Amino acid sequence: MAKEDVKSVTVLQSDDDFGGSPETLYGKSPSSKKKKKKKQSRSLKPYEKMVFSMAKKYDKASKEYRDRHEKSNKKKKNGWIKDLPKNYSKAMSKMGGMGYMGIKLFE
Repeated sequence: MAKEDVKSVTVLQSDDDFGGSPETLYGKSPSSKKKKKKKQSRSLKPYEKMVFSMAKKYDKASKEYRDRHEKSNKKKKNGWIKDLPKNYSKAMSKMGGMGYMGIKLFE
């Protein structure tokens, strides 16, 4: 028989028909894990914030465009192509004044 290490022993006890609270008898409970520290150099922090905020803006703009695209398609035949310039410009305005590829053209 192979020797196996036991990490923890948890017992589920319940007074009711369903549910109950887990009780750890031996070892650490799975919820007591420490949060891992982020591995990143300090000099890259501002760039990461900038890239992440840009990604969130693109997500918001793409969702806005998808919603407008579907709405145009439901309203009229080939509506998505007829309303493309309007839908695209309104979606891009959700990016917060950012132009093509995230570059501000005018300040």
